[in-house]
Amino acid sequence: MTVRKLDFRKPEDHAALFASAPVRSSAAHGWTDLYFERRDDSLFHTAEHAIDGHYLMVKLNPLSIAERRIDGKRHTEVQRRGSTAYVPSGCGHSVRYVRPLGSLCLMTLPEDTLREVADELGVARIAMAPAFAEAPDHFVLNAFETLDRELQDGNPHGALIGQTYARLVAAHVLTCHGGAGARRDGRPAALTAARIQRLDEYIEARIACPIALEELARLAALSPFHFSRVFKAATGLSPYQYVLHKRIEFACALLRRGELAMDAIATACGFCDGAQFSRQFKKIRGIAPSAYRAGWREQVAWQRALPRVARP
Repeated sequence: MTVRKLDFRKPEDHAALFASAPVRSSAAHGWTDLYFERRDDSLFHTAEHAIDGHYLMVKLNPLSIAERRIDGKRHTEVQRRGSTAYVPSGCGHSVRYVRPLGSLCLMTLPEDTLREVADELGVARIAMAPAFAEAPDHFVLNAFETLDRELQDGNPHGALIGQTYARLVAAHVLTCHGGAGARRDGRPAALTAARIQRLDEYIEARIACPIALEELARLAALSPFHFSRVFKAATGLSPYQYVLHKRIEFACALLRRGELAMDAIATACGFCDGAQFSRQFKKIRGIAPSAYRAGWREQVAWQRALPRVARP
C-alpha cells in the first residue's frame, strides 16, 4: 500500500488529515522555514501517512493516552505536559487517541532546513531516529509556547521569528535524534563593532518593512544559524528581539515629535496595526504609547516653565 505524503502547508493536505481547523497556525503569516499550529481537540485519529518534513508534536496539558505507529512500530503513549513526539521526514506515521488529546502544538521542518543546519554544525552523517511522545522535552515545550504566544499576539516579529526558531529547533532535533557524525573544528567569527553598526543602519533604513533572518545573515557574511548564535552573544538579544527593540526605539522618537497618529506610527515602525504596536510597546517600555507621549509632553512643558538663570 502506498502511504500518502502530506505537506501541512498545503490546505488540501492539511484538510486530508485534520477534520477541524487549528486554533491558530503560521499559514497566514508567511513563515517559509517551518509550519506551526496549535490544536485543541477531543478524540482524534489519523490514517497511515507520511509527512513532508520533520514532524514534532508537544503536549501542552495532561493527561492523554494515544496509540501511535511510527515506521511500523506501535506504542501506547501516556502523554503529560511536555511529552514530545518526533517523526523523521517521509516516515510512515499514524495516531489514535483513546483519551481526549486536549491541547498540543505541532511543527514541521523542511528537509532542506535540517540539512543546512547539519552542515553548519559540521554533522557529516545524519541518521534520524523517531521518538514516541512520552518523555518531556522542555526545550521544545518552551520553544513551541513562545511561537504560540507569537501567533496569538498577531506575529509582531514577522517571519524573522519563524526563521530563527526553525534553525534552533533543527539544531535541537539533530542533537537529540540524529546520529553522531564527524564534526569540523573551529567556531564562527564573532560580530565586530563595524558589522553591528552596518546591521543597525540596514535595520533602521528598513524599519517599516519585514526583515528576514537571511538578509541580516547575508549582510554579516555568515550563515543564518551561525549568525543567530554570534548575534545573541554580541548583543544579548536574538535577531527578532533586536529588530523589535529597534522598532520601539524608532516609535519613541516619533511619539516625542508628537506629529503622527498612533496608527500611522504603528505602520511607520513595521507593525501590522495600532493594537499590536501598543501591546509590544507596553511589553518593552512598561507603559502604553499614549502614556509615553503624554509623559514626554509634561516633561517638555515643565522644562519650558523653569525660570531661566540670569547671566552674571
